[in-house]
Amino acid sequence: MKLLRILVIVLTISNSAFAQAGDKKFFDKIGHPCSESTAYYYRTKTTGNHYKSFFVNGGALFFEGSILTLSATDENLNHYTGPCKWYFKNGKTKSIRNFNDKGLEEGLSLFYYESGKIWKEIEYKNGIASSQYKEYNEDAQASLIFSEEFDNNRNDWDLYTSDKSSAKLENGKLLLSSLTAAGTARYISIPSQSNLFTVESTVNITGLKNGDKTGLLFGFKDWNNYNFFLITESSFYIGSVFEGVSNMLVEGMFSSAIKKAADNNLKVLSGEQNIFSINGEIQYTTTTNFKDFGSNIGFVLSGKSAVSFERLVYKEVNFNASNLEMTQSDLDVKATGSGLIISTSGYVITNYHVIEDAKTISIEITDGGTTILYSAEVVQKDNNNDLAILKISDKAFTALAGPLKYGFKETGGVEVGASVFTIGYPHALGGMGKEAKFTDGKISAKTGYNNAINAFQTSIPVQPGNSGGPVFTEKGLLVGLINSTVHETDNVSYAIKLNYVRTLIELLPESIVLPNYNSQTLTTEQLIKNLTPYVVLIKIK
Repeated sequence: MKLLRILVIVLTISNSAFAQAGDKKFFDKIGHPCSESTAYYYRTKTTGNHYKSFFVNGGALFFEGSILTLSATDENLNHYTGPCKWYFKNGKTKSIRNFNDKGLEEGLSLFYYESGKIWKEIEYKNGIASSQYKEYNEDAQASLIFSEEFDNNRNDWDLYTSDKSSAKLENGKLLLSSLTAAGTARYISIPSQSNLFTVESTVNITGLKNGDKTGLLFGFKDWNNYNFFLITESSFYIGSVFEGVSNMLVEGMFSSAIKKAADNNLKVLSGEQNIFSINGEIQYTTTTNFKDFGSNIGFVLSGKSAVSFERLVYKEVNFNASNLEMTQSDLDVKATGSGLIISTSGYVITNYHVIEDAKTISIEITDGGTTILYSAEVVQKDNNNDLAILKISDKAFTALAGPLKYGFKETGGVEVGASVFTIGYPHALGGMGKEAKFTDGKISAKTGYNNAINAFQTSIPVQPGNSGGPVFTEKGLLVGLINSTVHETDNVSYAIKLNYVRTLIELLPESIVLPNYNSQTLTTEQLIKNLTPYVVLIKIK
C-alpha cells in the first residue's frame, strides 16, 4: 500500500511537469494573465528556457526567445536572455532585442513599423538605453534623437550645491534651485548637423516666484551667444543674444496655456518656420532663423526660485547622410572589413590585415532587413597569406539554418577572362552605408601583385572595407577572398586563392562541413539574394 502511494505521487509529479512543458498561459494585450476567453495571446514553453507565444485570434507568432525568469503578474517584468523577437499579427517583425545573461538589455535593439520598415535603433548597455538613438519615418527619413530621462548622470550635468545654486537628480527629474537674484543654469553639449530640429522638456513651476523666469536654452555657446524660450507663471519670452546684444522677439506676452504651479511642456520646432508651443498650444511663429551659436542645450532659471525639469528631448531631423549608418556602438570603431560565413556554427573567413590590430571584434549579420551584432574572436590565422578565421563567440548566437546556399569551387582554379563578382561593405561607416554592395569584373591574371602565386588579379572595383569579401564565379562558387587594390588605379584588385583558404580551414580545432550548395541554375539576382546574408560587416575596436 505504501509502495502504491509512492508510485501515485511520482506519476502525479511527472504528469505535472509534462503539462508545464507545453502548457498554455493566456495574457491580455498589456501582458497581464487572464482567461482564455479574454486573451490577446498565449505563451507556451518549447525546450529548456525557450518559449513561443501566439496570437489567440489567428494563431500567428507573437514572440519567440529565451526567458530567464517569468513574472506571475506581468509579462513586462520577465527577464529575457539572448536575442528575442516580437511580431505583429501580419507576421512582420515588431522588434528584435538582445539581452545578456543577467537578463539586462544589451547591444543594438531594433524596432519596426507594421509595414516592416525600420522605426528605431537603440543601443543598450547593461539594461540602460543610450541617450542618443536613430528614428525613421516610413519614408526612411532618419532623425537623430537625444533623450535625457534624468535617471542617472551619464551625460555629465553639473550636479553640485553651492551658496549660489543647486542642481541634483531625483526621481527622474533635474531639480534646479537659485539661491541668489542672479539666477542659475545647467547645460550639456549635443553636437548638431542640421538646422531642422525640435527640442522640448517639461518644467514644473510650483516653486517659481512672481516675475522669475525659467525655460530652455538652445544653440548655446556662452553667455554672449545663445537662444532662449522662457516662461513665468503667466507669460513667455523668446529671443537670442548675439555677441552680448539681446534680440527680444517676444517679451512678456500673456499665455492662457501656462499652468500655474504645475507641469508645463515647452517645445521649439526649428525649420522654415520656427514654432514655439506651451502644453501643445502654439504661442508664436516666426520665419526668423535662429543662429546655431554652439552645441550646448539646457535650462535657465532667474531669481531666487526652484523648478524641476522632466525629460529633455532633442530631435535632429534629416541629419547628415554621411553619418546615417552610424549607431552609438560605431562611435569608437577603428576600422571595418568584410567577411564570409563558412559554416552554420559561426565560423567566418576574412583577411588577416582586417583584424591584425584588433582589441575587440564585432560581426554584423544582416538578413531580411534585420541586423544583429555579435562578438567574435580569432581562432586561426595565416599572416603570410593574409587570411584569418573568426568564430562568433557571443552567447546570444545560435547556429544558422542550413545548408549555406553557396559552394566552394572544387578545384579552386579560374581562367583569365572568367566573370567574377564580390559582395562587401566598402566605406560602411564613411558615407556608403551598411548595405552590402555588389561589384563585378573579370579575372585579369592568374597571379597577384608582383606575380604573387597565392593570389589572382581581377578587374572588380573595390574600396577600403571590401577587404575580406568573397569572390564568386558567375555560378555562385567561391574562388577567393579580396585582399588588396592598387591606389590611384581603376579596376585593379587582388584576391587570395581558394586553395589557401581551404588549407587554413583544415587547421581548425574542429572539422566543419564546407558549403556545397548547387546554384548552377540561379540568375545573378537570385544568387545575390542567397549570398548576401552570409557576407558580414566586421568592426574592429
